[in-house]
Amino acid sequence: MGGASGQGLALTLKIIKEQRQKTGVAPDFFFGTTGVEGMERMDTVKILYVDDDEDLTQIYTRFLEGEHCTLKTAGDAEEGLVIAFDFKPDLIISDVAMPGMDGLEFCRRVRASDLLNDVIFMLVSGIDVEPRDVVAGLGAGADEYLVKPFSRDELVARIGALLRIKELKDKADNADKFLKDELQSRDALEARLAELKDELAGEREALSGALKQVSSLVGERQKAVERADTMEARAVQTLDSCVSMMVSALDARPGFKRGHGADVARRAVTIAEEMGLEGEKLHHLEQAARLHELGLLFVSESLAGKNPLDYTESEADFLSRHPERAGGLLEKVEGLEETARIVRHLFEHFDGSGTPHSLKKETIPFASRIVAVADAYETLAAWPGGGSERDHLDRLEEEAGTRFDPKVVHCLHKCLGRKPEIEVGGRVEMSVFDVKPGMVLASAIFTAKGAMLLPENTVLTDEYIRQIARYNRIDPLEETIFIKG
Repeated sequence: MGGASGQGLALTLKIIKEQRQKTGVAPDFFFGTTGVEGMERMDTVKILYVDDDEDLTQIYTRFLEGEHCTLKTAGDAEEGLVIAFDFKPDLIISDVAMPGMDGLEFCRRVRASDLLNDVIFMLVSGIDVEPRDVVAGLGAGADEYLVKPFSRDELVARIGALLRIKELKDKADNADKFLKDELQSRDALEARLAELKDELAGEREALSGALKQVSSLVGERQKAVERADTMEARAVQTLDSCVSMMVSALDARPGFKRGHGADVARRAVTIAEEMGLEGEKLHHLEQAARLHELGLLFVSESLAGKNPLDYTESEADFLSRHPERAGGLLEKVEGLEETARIVRHLFEHFDGSGTPHSLKKETIPFASRIVAVADAYETLAAWPGGGSERDHLDRLEEEAGTRFDPKVVHCLHKCLGRKPEIEVGGRVEMSVFDVKPGMVLASAIFTAKGAMLLPENTVLTDEYIRQIARYNRIDPLEETIFIKG
């Protein structure tokens, strides 16, 4: 070291000597403890300290020694460069004035290396530092220029700030890579979708022709006001024919259960009527139930016959979006807008974890919640070896409050409860206010807002019955429940 660095050493040693003569210890200015918290955040940081002055190296490396980081030192820039390539540090702290290669050239060499160019580089120098010296250091590629002498706290704070900046940069780089990967995945998915659409071009053209015919009929009705009544009747008839045609197309698909839409519609209408739905709302619900699988028309025969366990990620994603595709098709047909809205939101979950818009609870269309339960039940009923009716109800009960609306699941219980008792596993329907101690719940008790109060198989006690009455005053309960016979 020479010049300013020599004066910095002299001043440093003089301060230490005077303090030790007075107190017997080095001053906190150099070895303070308030920076420990900052050091604890550097558990995995690798630091290389380069200085030709051994005394200063001992002083400043004491700031960084211990369990909080991995530290190596070098006596000159040439040695530091060799160590850096092997050690691959996160941070290099280097003196400026050193014999041979100085700190500025050392910094330039590091920045020129593909292996080390993203390392944090901090230059340190003596007390006689001019602004142009700092400019030169930063121009050489340094991230920080620190003037000796400095305290441990200052050094730790400067290192912490630089590490935070590097962490943010790394996060930005990772985010950029993630976005690029996502774009590549999206491009691959779009390419696959294009292939599937090409395979189904014939069916799509036939459906497109039918929709154009409906649109043309509706357009004629709007233009011919004097024939409004007649044209409206024709449009309704054509719409029903279109729906019937689309249902026929759905039933004709290989690999899918024929009549599933009609089964779901019957089940959904039964639940909806029990829950007070009527008129046009009931009509739209029935149409949506019949057409809820319209989006699966774009599924190839090979994919339709494939075991769900063998689906690729892109195939599973394609199939999971069929309600969106069906909604997009149906909303283009005048008179089917509400039907399209019901179908579009069939995969929304009651707890907000569904698709496409993560709607939750009452923000999901009421008819969508009903059709979703009816579809799930009929799918379980049609599954080979899927178990008994009671098994199906248990499956739905498990997902009540998460995937399904608990009130709709409860209503399905009631509708099935109208069958002979033996068909529903010995369950008896009764008012929640008529229960007695010792009875066993055959289904969970839910509040009107969908919160579970007591689970299935609970043995009722006097305390539970008082609890039921108490909660009913705060949050009204469903009025009927099922008790094991």
